[in-house]
Amino acid sequence: MPADCVFCKIAADLANHKDVIDEGSYTFVIPDINPVSPGHALVITKRHYKNFSSTPDEALEEVAVMAKRYALSVKEKDSRVKGFNYVSNEGKEAKQVVFHLHLHVIPRY
Repeated sequence: MPADCVFCKIAADLANHKDVIDEGSYTFVIPDINPVSPGHALVITKRHYKNFSSTPDEALEEVAVMAKRYALSVKEKDSRVKGFNYVSNEGKEAKQVVFHLHLHVIPRY
């Protein structure tokens, strides 16, 4: 775990993080701190993987399942939701800012 990784710090103290929306064996879901729309959340791996390409398949599978589960729950609670963006940037050139795998789930209205 890199000492400066914000997502590793959250994962290390997940039980005390007040905003956890959902949790699996490999991942957790929290609200984005700078949402681009209401309900914007992040699916984050508990272990530190730098990006999508370096993440083991079993963890990636859970990322997808958790993203789907979260999206369905948002859509069920808010009939205004018309779709979603699922976004994960890889590399500085692709605008990755936090180098720990995370998938944005962004509801669109």
